[in-house]
Amino acid sequence: MKRIMKIFLCTALAVITVAAAIMPICAYAEETSAEVSYENRAEIEQKILDFIEENKEATPAVSITVFDGNQDICNLIYGEANIEEGLAADENTVYEWGSVSKLLAWTSAMQLYEQGKLDLEEDIRTYLPSGFLKNCTYDDPITMIDLMNHGAGFQETVAKIESEDINDLIPLDEALKSTAPAQTFRPGETVSYSNWSAALGGYVVSRVSGMDYADYVDENIFGRLGMEKTSMRPDMSDNEWVAEQRKNLHCYMESMENMNSLEDQGECRRYINLYPAGSACGTISDMALFAKALLCDSKDCPLFEKDDTLDIMLSPSWTFADGTPRICHGMFYTPIGDGLYGHGGNTAGCSADLQLDLKNKKGYVMLTNTEGDRIYSSGLPTLLFGEESVPTESGFTKTDISGHYKIGRSCGGVGILKIMSPFEDNLKISASGNDFTGERGITKITQISDTFVEAELINGAKHYYGIKKNADGSVFALESFQAVDFVKQSSTGYYTDMVMLILFAASLAVMSVMFIVHLICLRKFKNQPTAAFKKSELMATLAALAIVIEFVVVLTNSYQLFYGGTAVYAVICILFCVFALAEAVMLVRCHLNSEKPQSRILLNIETACSVLTIVGIMYWSIYQFWGF
Repeated sequence: MKRIMKIFLCTALAVITVAAAIMPICAYAEETSAEVSYENRAEIEQKILDFIEENKEATPAVSITVFDGNQDICNLIYGEANIEEGLAADENTVYEWGSVSKLLAWTSAMQLYEQGKLDLEEDIRTYLPSGFLKNCTYDDPITMIDLMNHGAGFQETVAKIESEDINDLIPLDEALKSTAPAQTFRPGETVSYSNWSAALGGYVVSRVSGMDYADYVDENIFGRLGMEKTSMRPDMSDNEWVAEQRKNLHCYMESMENMNSLEDQGECRRYINLYPAGSACGTISDMALFAKALLCDSKDCPLFEKDDTLDIMLSPSWTFADGTPRICHGMFYTPIGDGLYGHGGNTAGCSADLQLDLKNKKGYVMLTNTEGDRIYSSGLPTLLFGEESVPTESGFTKTDISGHYKIGRSCGGVGILKIMSPFEDNLKISASGNDFTGERGITKITQISDTFVEAELINGAKHYYGIKKNADGSVFALESFQAVDFVKQSSTGYYTDMVMLILFAASLAVMSVMFIVHLICLRKFKNQPTAAFKKSELMATLAALAIVIEFVVVLTNSYQLFYGGTAVYAVICILFCVFALAEAVMLVRCHLNSEKPQSRILLNIETACSVLTIVGIMYWSIYQFWGF
């Protein structure tokens, strides 16, 4: 079962991202808008306490700080860091930031930008060792802005990102090279959330500054802000106090058997090799110091020297077609209330969120020892700032968005991993009267402006997606306010993929069955003129059986084996071609055999299967033994 689950590991990551937009969250479906200000501190605190009470069965511990400018509106710490030992969470409880850590990389990049050391629009190859990026499909420049926008085009990577063994940690440059994913999109074309891109951004910071990345963050962010209770290194060797405190934290997840109970995951330590993407760990008060620094007036921000650097960082670097912000130099925009800017994060055992209302100078940070939290990261924004909405229009021209879509945060598409594409999560949208219907929990999709559609979910909630078009006016993708696009596939491409995969698998299955048949029947032809023919036929089907075994290996171990153009990758690809060639040669021998076979029909079927196998190897690029 574990091996089968590996097949869908990367797809699961993509689904988690999409689930943020479509999962029913009943606990906060009601109108919970509040006007946050220092004066109504007691009201805001009570709202959060009531919310925690409603969800206490799924809350081991949670720490929340809401602030108004530099003043804290409320600091709430609830629950237990270790339920079994009865250890209450307190101001010294440390949690893992997860992907909120990426904001440290982008802040560092902006510091180097204002110093004139880093050009955000320059090809990052300028700052990297020669030949460092060997996994690019396109020759287009890749800029730091592309990395901040998750728009460099790299597919998701899950292999070797983290380990439970601290001895598996390797230097950042080696980790990047050994886990390098393929580039499936042209830079600047689509948002495809990428941990690898963020880690690469951290490495660029290291190269430009001449400092180890963790040392840079410690000196130029933690040091400036007085964040003495936060570490950056994956082993926490940069802060002994944090390392000791982390031993006190246990992590929890909802029980699969009883949704009202929690499963203790122990310390749930993971050591992240791509650590700039998600390895920060610290207290809620330290995270609040960082968040409040980003909420300052630009000229007063302690993180930057120039008066306008923070304003530049918080300005849109990726917008929807009508100019609505989507990403601001690494911070994601959400149209909740007057608009929120921030980033969420998840690790194997913790969840985090940082959100800022720039217009009203308010915000909050949240940390919890719950794996994959959706309660607080989705509930607090609407609780504190209002509902999600985008402007509607009238008189716009309706766009036909029907068709098949693939999640942009994909793992397949280039090289041998292309064969995984049909297994990845797809979304089909169909026309229904003046509206559209969808899948994945979407009951109805209605176009509300020239740019946006409104998706109604099965729980009654509504979410919004922007329509991104090609130069000819055709739909290229649906853009969410999350970190992923739904990229439209051509109908021809979609069905061709499916048909080719079915034919490839069917041909291998037929030949495998024929191997068993020929093996059983071979004795009948012992010392007969047809024996040589039957042995050649048996060898041909044996080669096909070997391809089947390799095919299974690819499906069950692809993401662990094939990132970075490994030696195993090359061997697997070469063997695919060798066995396919051997299969074809043996069948040619059968056709040339002077003795007429007993069943010409079977031989023709086997020959057709051999041809389909070779076509499949060509179509799925399995011959590319040199890597991506």
